[in-house]
Amino acid sequence: MVSNTEKRRNKQEYSLDRIRTLAKQGAVSFMSSRVTRHVENYGYTPDDVNECLASLKIDNYHESICYQGKTWLDVYLVSYTGSSGSTDDLYIKLKLDRDCILVLLASFHPEGAL
Repeated sequence: MVSNTEKRRNKQEYSLDRIRTLAKQGAVSFMSSRVTRHVENYGYTPDDVNECLASLKIDNYHESICYQGKTWLDVYLVSYTGSSGSTDDLYIKLKLDRDCILVLLASFHPEGAL
């Protein structure tokens, strides 16, 4: 949700190379049960999520968002075909944990689906 306390910028907060490396290792965690529901409801498996994140390119980067002065989240928009065979234009919002050993996924769903 857009609010007065939301900041946006066009500079990545997190290393895309590190995100891809961690995704290839399966070091991805869903930040909420809502993300888990979205992944399941749209027919994606955890392996699909990892594969999608591992395939991100700099051209997929859209913006970074900070809500209420807290941590920055990087937003990616990507077209992805999952194991179900359907292709979706996905909205992905993520960050790295403090030690940069885990990708924390805040959003993973078809763009505009919410």
